[in-house]
Amino acid sequence: MGWWEKKSSRWQACIVAQVGGAAVLGGGVFFMQFRSPDLGGVRPIFLALAGGAGVGGSIGSGISIPYSDVVRQLINPQFHPPVDDYGWGDLNGNFSCAEIQRERFDIAQVGASAVVLGAQVVVFTITEVHLFDPDRTLCSTRLNIPRNLPQVGTALLDLPQIQGGLGAGAFAFRGTLFYIGS
Repeated sequence: MGWWEKKSSRWQACIVAQVGGAAVLGGGVFFMQFRSPDLGGVRPIFLALAGGAGVGGSIGSGISIPYSDVVRQLINPQFHPPVDDYGWGDLNGNFSCAEIQRERFDIAQVGASAVVLGAQVVVFTITEVHLFDPDRTLCSTRLNIPRNLPQVGTALLDLPQIQGGLGAGAFAFRGTLFYIGS
């Protein structure tokens, strides 16, 4: 059994890039990368094509840099920020890449970003669709950017975050996930 069929319960996902928009109805394209320590160094990339309802639009990613890490590094050049963890969110569920290939992808996003400043909340779910049996949720997650967004008192330190993106809006889209490489 290769990495494609190997199941893991320790998955993380990151929205590497995305573009989308809606004026009542709309759509988006999302490039997502997955990783698990059970796969070694393989980090498969999937393309999600989705459509639905919303308002606004954006282009960018779910990767951002906390201001506190920038300040810490300016103060202490020996500080090494955890750049490999930026943008990654833990997924619940036990699945393989083969299981999520061409399955249903639901995403809801609320956010705003202006060139290098932004904040957003993204929730997505991947569901295995069956014709005659009940659908089975393979995984879901919530990405908060910044990570401490719900905790207003501490979020003020890092809100907004340095983030590559442009746009503002809210949407809920449904589509399909396709493997495109690793």
